Amino acid sequence: MPEKGELQPSVALQTPAGNNVKQHNLKSMTVTSVRPELPLFSSDDEKKTIKINELRRLVENCDDFVRRSDDLFLCRFLNCCDWDVQEAFQRMVKLFKLKHEYPDWFIDRPLVYYKEVLSRNIKFVLDKRDKNGRRIFVTKMCNLDVNVTSPTDLAHLDELWCEFMLNDLETQEKGISCLIDMSGLSIKSLRYLTPTNIRIGSQKTDLLPVKNMEFHVINSSVFLNAAVAILYPMLSKHIKDRVHFHYSDWNSLHEHLGKEALPAAYGGTNGVDFNYDMLIKQLLDLEDHYNSLVRFGCELKPHVDPTKYAKLFQNADKSKTGKKKNKNKKEVELIEE
Repeated sequence: MPEKGELQPSVALQTPAGNNVKQHNLKSMTVTSVRPELPLFSSDDEKKTIKINELRRLVENCDDFVRRSDDLFLCRFLNCCDWDVQEAFQRMVKLFKLKHEYPDWFIDRPLVYYKEVLSRNIKFVLDKRDKNGRRIFVTKMCNLDVNVTSPTDLAHLDELWCEFMLNDLETQEKGISCLIDMSGLSIKSLRYLTPTNIRIGSQKTDLLPVKNMEFHVINSSVFLNAAVAILYPMLSKHIKDRVHFHYSDWNSLHEHLGKEALPAAYGGTNGVDFNYDMLIKQLLDLEDHYNSLVRFGCELKPHVDPTKYAKLFQNADKSKTGKKKNKNKKEVELIEE
């Protein structure tokens, strides 16, 4: 469960029957406002409260869409930008724009829709932090089946878990350690490394409101070197500078993360291996919170004429329909093979 500074959802939505939630129909859901009972910061941090309120005013007036503006969400961007309000706002606007340009790369449905992909145990967050107080976000490539998992599925998993990790101030301030286990990686996964996928994925990663994020790659191989040769030149310098390759050297890994949070499978002292059910439950227990987030960036403000964005919503529906057709086509091809 989230630790201190737990996020209080700014709204609570009733989960609709079925999974087909359309962006422009979100206003029909029941919305109940919920406010945090206590301020995030003490009276000694009055300057931070002033900056939070300043950023909130900017966000709430930035466009025609309902935007999330609770204190803890705004603090993600302020912490990331050293409490520079304008820089935090520009980062948020860039993320909003990326979401409108590539909606398939962002979550826009209730959590029940994503439970199946979560159960594949490709990505998850450990229950303990590393020695620097950072959350540890694990990716197990051996659990990735490229025939059933798309690049956008992986993007949705990243977003779901980042929302979970950034639910407290400690993670916002200390950061995230991404542990990427390359063992069992299939050569078929090279199909993911298209210029478009790399570009969008890199842009989304760069805009995440995380001040300190490191990438630790383990169990790599000759095959990985081929993948890196394709991927590395397209990554931003910001990401490149934070990638560490440990291969199978646990001592090297422990120098960065310590042993206490890792299982024995990685030379640690936190159990024998990963307890997937327990780790996934951390996120599933917050279903109401995730369902409350669906409306942001999709629901128009009450005074806005919806016909102004009719084309946008129509394109979003077509995108989802096309995605479903492509998935069905792929399933047919697999059956024929």
